[in-house]
Amino acid sequence: MVPLWIALIMLVATSCRGVAGMHQEWSFKGEDRREFLIERFGFAPQAELKLSVSDVAFSWDNDEDSDAVVSAGLLFIHESRLWSTMAALQTGGAEDQDDLASEPVDGPVCLLQNHTDALWVDFTQVATWTVDKVVQDDEHSVAQPGFYYIFFAQCTDGLRVSFNMEATFRNRDGNFLSAGDSALPTVYLLTSLAFLGAAVAWARFLRANHKHIHDVHHMMSVLLALKIISLFAESMRFYYMKRHGDTLTNWTAVYYVFVFLKGIMLFVVLLLIGTGWSLLKAHLSRRDKSIISIVLVLQVLSNTAMIAVEESQVGTQSWVTWRDLLHIFDILCCFAILVPIVWSIRTLREAAGMDGKAHINLQKLTQFRSFYLIVVTYIYVTRIALYLLAASLPYNATWLSVVFSEGAALTFFVLTGYRFRPVDQNPYLEVSTHIDALDEFGLDDDDLELRDIPIQRKDHARFTLRPPSPRRVHRVREEDD
Repeated sequence: MVPLWIALIMLVATSCRGVAGMHQEWSFKGEDRREFLIERFGFAPQAELKLSVSDVAFSWDNDEDSDAVVSAGLLFIHESRLWSTMAALQTGGAEDQDDLASEPVDGPVCLLQNHTDALWVDFTQVATWTVDKVVQDDEHSVAQPGFYYIFFAQCTDGLRVSFNMEATFRNRDGNFLSAGDSALPTVYLLTSLAFLGAAVAWARFLRANHKHIHDVHHMMSVLLALKIISLFAESMRFYYMKRHGDTLTNWTAVYYVFVFLKGIMLFVVLLLIGTGWSLLKAHLSRRDKSIISIVLVLQVLSNTAMIAVEESQVGTQSWVTWRDLLHIFDILCCFAILVPIVWSIRTLREAAGMDGKAHINLQKLTQFRSFYLIVVTYIYVTRIALYLLAASLPYNATWLSVVFSEGAALTFFVLTGYRFRPVDQNPYLEVSTHIDALDEFGLDDDDLELRDIPIQRKDHARFTLRPPSPRRVHRVREEDD
């Protein structure tokens, strides 16, 4: 059995998505799941909750069960009761472990056992199919401020339920966003300006060091531009949703296009840096091309799943499928970008002890190890720590998770740009063009040791072994003639 706290975090994290609440419509056909989350919304004082259900229909897997008593409906669970509700599901209906020990319950437990008459919809009672509540900041009020979780639940074996649902969630001052998301238009706008400032600094740095620019640096500039545009489009999209309650704006299409391109470009740049393309080598190996091709395909699938999740209604079977696919593709992409970095670290480690440029290779090895740690930290922060933070924030402060996420992204971009900036002293970009005398004659440490000549690499500069000059060779040939 999954621990209660893990189940609770998974539930809350699952319901944390970009578009929450507003005016929405759902259509469920032939649902046989016992319970599932439909929506989560943060209601501030004086917020309005309007919901209506229509076209309810029941069907049975077996005709013999058609005479069974139907028990199905919707529950509105306040955040203060979410823990006890999840505990009841985990422990088989008992509110705590003592109850479980004294009165164990066999078989699955129906979520409807925990309903309150004031905040639930009974699919068998048409009079309850419409809900119209105003949230009051009063402990005796039926609807109190905070997160509300809308669950579907049914307790009849073999029952399939079909229904349509329409809901409008609106906070005061005509705000259709969840209470904690009201600041998101401003947050995304400010973060886009922050990335714009970083882009200006990066452009000035490239201009000042144009002699050391590589192709990957131009790709990093393109990535910054895509990130800025996607953030600005996201700001405009949330502003429109806040005022109108839907996503029927051109900014939605702009956002999807640029976030799609940004996601692909981000992983491509990380892969190219990891393989050392245009910095350490001019061409990609067949192995590098294979891993990049795989990641590109995964990124296309991941971004497609992301758009499908954004546009699907929470709770539907299609939304659950796309959500699971999104997590799978995202994990595979994160793993794939670490592979070439590990390969490069291994190659540099081997080269550091074999050729005559051990010092340079060790510096590059240190750079790669640092880059590996930066990438791993970024993946952890944006894939794990972010969900834990979102699950712990109060209903009116969920915008902080976006600040945390975009702040981590900005920090990651700045650190990566600084590590691989185009300067002459950067050990990652330092490719030695000096051919010392030992390398010209094909000598190494082993050859000198065979001749009983003690030598260290730092003493190479003392040797002045050089091939004879062409002028002297010409004179010798004339004397022979």
